[in-house]
Amino acid sequence: MAKKENEYSLKRDVGWYGSFCMGYADVGADIYVAIGLVAFYAAGAMPLALAIASITYICTGLAYAELATTYPYAGGAHVYAMKAFNDLAGFIAGWAVMLDYTVDIALFALATSGYLSFFLPWLKTGSVAIGSIQLPYLGVTSLILIAILLAINVIGIRESSALNEGLVSLDLIVEAAIILLGLFLAFNFQRLLSQVGTLGVPSELPNISYFYSQDLQTQNFVYGITLAMCSFIGIESIAQAAEETKRPDRWVPRAHKLSILSVIIFALGLSVVSMGMIPWQSLAAASDPIAVIAGAIPVIGGYFAPIVAITGMSICYVSTNTGVIGVSRIVFSMGRYKLLPKWFYKVHPKFRTPYRTILLFGVIGGLLAFSGELHLIADLYNFGALLSYIIVNICLIVLRNTEPEAYRAWKIPGSLQLKIGQRNLIIPLISVVGVATCTIIWLLILTYHPVGRLLGTVWVVIGIVGFYFYRHYLKTPMLSRETGKGILPGGYRMNALVLTRTPESEDAVVSSIKEALDPRFKVTLFTVVDPVELNLTLEDVGNYEQIKRYEEAALADLNSIARKLQKAGFEAEARIKVGSLEGILEAEAESKDNDLIVIIKRKTIRGDLEKRRIDSAYAVASRFPGKVMVVRRVE
Repeated sequence: MAKKENEYSLKRDVGWYGSFCMGYADVGADIYVAIGLVAFYAAGAMPLALAIASITYICTGLAYAELATTYPYAGGAHVYAMKAFNDLAGFIAGWAVMLDYTVDIALFALATSGYLSFFLPWLKTGSVAIGSIQLPYLGVTSLILIAILLAINVIGIRESSALNEGLVSLDLIVEAAIILLGLFLAFNFQRLLSQVGTLGVPSELPNISYFYSQDLQTQNFVYGITLAMCSFIGIESIAQAAEETKRPDRWVPRAHKLSILSVIIFALGLSVVSMGMIPWQSLAAASDPIAVIAGAIPVIGGYFAPIVAITGMSICYVSTNTGVIGVSRIVFSMGRYKLLPKWFYKVHPKFRTPYRTILLFGVIGGLLAFSGELHLIADLYNFGALLSYIIVNICLIVLRNTEPEAYRAWKIPGSLQLKIGQRNLIIPLISVVGVATCTIIWLLILTYHPVGRLLGTVWVVIGIVGFYFYRHYLKTPMLSRETGKGILPGGYRMNALVLTRTPESEDAVVSSIKEALDPRFKVTLFTVVDPVELNLTLEDVGNYEQIKRYEEAALADLNSIARKLQKAGFEAEARIKVGSLEGILEAEAESKDNDLIVIIKRKTIRGDLEKRRIDSAYAVASRFPGKVMVVRRVE
C-alpha cells in the first residue's frame, strides 16, 4: 500500500493564500502583456474591450469555484466533463487546456525576458549563432528561466507555491501604487474621454483575417476583445491544484472569489488610469507597457519605472511557473483516468510531484519560446482556454441536475428552477451567461485569428485521432461513461479511520464496515500495538523483536481485510502504530486527515483487556463528539 501511495498521490501542501496566488499569478500577470496587445488593436477603447472580456472570466471563475469544491481532483475541466458527459468530452476539455498551458509557458517566459530587457536592452535585438541557426537572446533567456522553474517544480509544489506567494504579494503592492499614484498625480479625465471613443485602430493590421473589407476599425476593436481574453486566462490554475490544496472545501472558493475580484480591479483600473495618462499609441508600441505607465507618473516616474519592470518580470515569471504547474497536473490527471497513456501518471518517489509531465511539457514550452514572436503566440493562446471554458460552464449546468444531492461547499447564486413534465430543472443563470459569452468570443477567434484557427484546429484533430488509437489499444470505448461514475463528489470521499483488533474474524470486520459505512468513505484499517497491554517494554531488546513480529502479523491481517474491502468497492489501506492506545487514538482524532474515527465493538465484552480498550475509546469519543463512531461488530 505504501508503494502505491508514493507512486500515485499528490501531497496537500497549498494553503488558501497559495491557492489564491496560483490563480492570480496566472491571470494577474496577463495584464502585463495584454494591455499593450489590446491597445495595439482596440486603440483607446482598450478599457471597454477588457470590460467586455471580463464577463466570461467572472462567469467561468465562479463555475470553477463551485465545481472545484464539489469535485476536488487535480485536472479541473476534463474531470468535470467526464463526470457530466463521457471520456471523449473529458479528453477534448483537457487537451484544449493543455494547449493553453504549454503556450502560457512560452508566452510568459518571453514576457519575463521582455521586462528584463528594460535593464538589458540588447536582449531585444541580439542573437547567438549555433552553426547556421540564429537563436534570439530573448528565446535563449526564456529557455534558461524555464529550466530553473522545472527544477523547482520537480522538488515540490510547496517550494513552487512559496515562490508564487512572494512574487504575487510584491505585484499586488506595486499595481495598487501605480493606480493610486497615476490617479492622483497624472490622471486627466478629458484625455480618458477623448481616447475611449476610438473603437479600434482605423487601418488594416497584421495577424487579422478580416471578415469583410469595410469598417476595418470596428473589426480591429472586435479583435481587441478576443485578445483581451489574454487578461483573463488562467483561473483554472486553482482547480488544477485542488488535490494539493489543504481544506479545498473552504480555501478553493475563497481563492477563486479573491482572484476574480483582484484581477477585475487591477485589469480595469490600470486600463482606465492609463488612458487618462498617456496616448494609447504609447502602450501599443511598448514591450513593457506597465513600466511605460509607471514612467509617465510625474516626479517619481523615472524612479518608479525600474521597480515596475522588476515586478513585471517577477509576476510574468510566476505566470510561467503556473503554466508549468497547470500542464503537469492536467496531464498527470489525464494519465490517471486513461485519457492519456499511464506513463504520465507517475509521481517522484521522494518529492511526490509529477516529474515526467513537468519535464516533458516544460521542454516543449521552452522550445516554443525560441520563436520570440509575442503576437504570434498570443494569437494561439485563447483558442484552447475558451473551448474548455465553454465545456466547464455547460458541465456545471448538467451536474447541478444530474447530481443535485452532492455536497457543495459553495454554490453559484442566482439559479432558476423550471418544471418540465415530471422533472425539475435547475438553471444557474451565471453559467448560462458564461456559455453564451465564451461561445461568442471563441467563434470570433475562429473568424479573426488565422493562426489560432489553423493550429488550434490541428491540435484538436491530432488529439482526437491519437485518443481514438489509444482507446482502441486499451479496447475501451471513446464515449465510455464508466470513468465518470467513479468521480465522486468531495463530500462523499471522506477518510474513515477504522480501529480494528487483530487477530480478528476478517469476514466479521468487513461486514461491520459495510453495514456502518459505504464506498464513499476511504477506509484506513488501523490497529495500535500497545506494549503495556502485552506486558512488554520497549527498553528490552528481546521485547522489541517480539513487538515487531506482532506488528508484522497484525499488518498482514489488516492488508487481507483491506483486499476484501477493495473487492466490495471500497478504497482501503492498512496502518499500524506502536504506543499507548488512548494517546494514539486521541492524536488520530485531532488529525485533520481523519474525518471519522470508527471503533468496532464486540457485542459482548470479554476480559479486562477488551474492556480497557473500549473505555479508552469512549474517553476519546467524549472529547471529540461527532468525530468518533462506535459500531457493533457483526458476529
